[in-house]
Amino acid sequence: MERARDGMNDAHIIIIGTGWAGISAAHSLLEQGVPPHLITMLERAPHPGGRAFSFADEKRGLTLDNGQHVLLGCCDQFARLLSQLDIRDAYRLQPLLDIPVFCDGTWGRLSSKRLAGALHLLPGLLTYAHLSPLERVRLLRVAPSILRPNVAALDSISFGAWLRQNGQTDRAIGRLWDLVGTAVLNGHADEVSAALAAESFRMGVVSGWQQARLGLFTRPLGDLATEAITKLQGLGVEILFNTAVTELQIRNARVTGVRLRGGDMFAAETVVAAVPHDALLRMLPSRWRDDDDFAKLQSLSWSPILNAFVLYDRPVMRQDVFASMELGGMFVFNRAALLGLSQYAGRWLSVSISAAHSHRGSEADELARKVQSALAAALPEARAAQIQTCKLVWQPHATFLARPGSWSARANPTTSVQGLLVAGDWTNTGWPASLEGAVRSGAAAVEARLEPKLSLTS
Repeated sequence: MERARDGMNDAHIIIIGTGWAGISAAHSLLEQGVPPHLITMLERAPHPGGRAFSFADEKRGLTLDNGQHVLLGCCDQFARLLSQLDIRDAYRLQPLLDIPVFCDGTWGRLSSKRLAGALHLLPGLLTYAHLSPLERVRLLRVAPSILRPNVAALDSISFGAWLRQNGQTDRAIGRLWDLVGTAVLNGHADEVSAALAAESFRMGVVSGWQQARLGLFTRPLGDLATEAITKLQGLGVEILFNTAVTELQIRNARVTGVRLRGGDMFAAETVVAAVPHDALLRMLPSRWRDDDDFAKLQSLSWSPILNAFVLYDRPVMRQDVFASMELGGMFVFNRAALLGLSQYAGRWLSVSISAAHSHRGSEADELARKVQSALAAALPEARAAQIQTCKLVWQPHATFLARPGSWSARANPTTSVQGLLVAGDWTNTGWPASLEGAVRSGAAAVEARLEPKLSLTS
């Protein structure tokens, strides 16, 4: 498997992982003029997509995603990648942000207007039914800091502590900031960095009505990843599935290739490790795990997401999506309607519960009953309907947990090993863990390949 090594464009490049970070890296290499036959993608699973894949429900034959992902209008690089790979009809954006919210038996609404900048949120927040008039006015105290967050100063404290410093009550935090923030950051307000939370709200919510629109996928995630990989293969990129990398080969502080399960060696002068942070640590020779660039990754931990796919015998839901304060906060999607499956529209729902640590010890039957009860509380039609299927899908390693101080723990694309680049939604993209962050990380790794690292440590 040796490749020619007579210059940058003749050096063989390995990309470990076929998630969206790896897909983005491969596409970016092609954009930079790297011949496709010099690019090899290695994937340990039998399918692409990383942590955003699909599978079939054996009982009903319906295609389930391992987690319900969404986009915002600000996710421009993911949208660009889909366009350049000619992947069509992947999602649709709401005309304006509009999310019904169920809480304590009543409905409210998070919505925006076509107004400039952060003003697009003002009418909706000042009429948000789940906050008192005083709590709505106090929201304005947070606005200046979110418009220009001081990342260095805010990373040391939790989002919840910072919100309280800015006059937000626990009720306002739970009914607004935590409801939205947990869906974005997969961590509750008292668990996550105020820096990343404020920056995420700035980019995705307050920067304008177009950026804040919710994007809902209209095709299974696995189909999108498969189509992207097929396009790359058609362009000449080599992609090997069921091929696990067990160790990175490093000599004299320079990557020389990878060792595969079974002992085979695969030589390369550049390796893009588009894998989770803990997988990268396992691939490193033990001598390198204490290196400054990699040791900090040990402080990153995981946060789980619980997903439930519920099929009723009749339509119970009319809207595309709504949020509920039940079960610590959940988002409910009219999955069949979004996918265009008219026979199941309003009957087949997808429920996503982020930062689901508190539910990890519960039995599956108990969790299913809680999900069904939460849906029945919000949807009157569900109370008389019969449930035909309730499938729970855990993502124990859904995203990294953006704890206070985690900003500096996220890796840069370049490392102290020459030729070893890292990508993934957990890297230092400035974004929360998301498909957009993954795509940006892959492009950033390839861009860094053209810029020599200023200083290397061995």
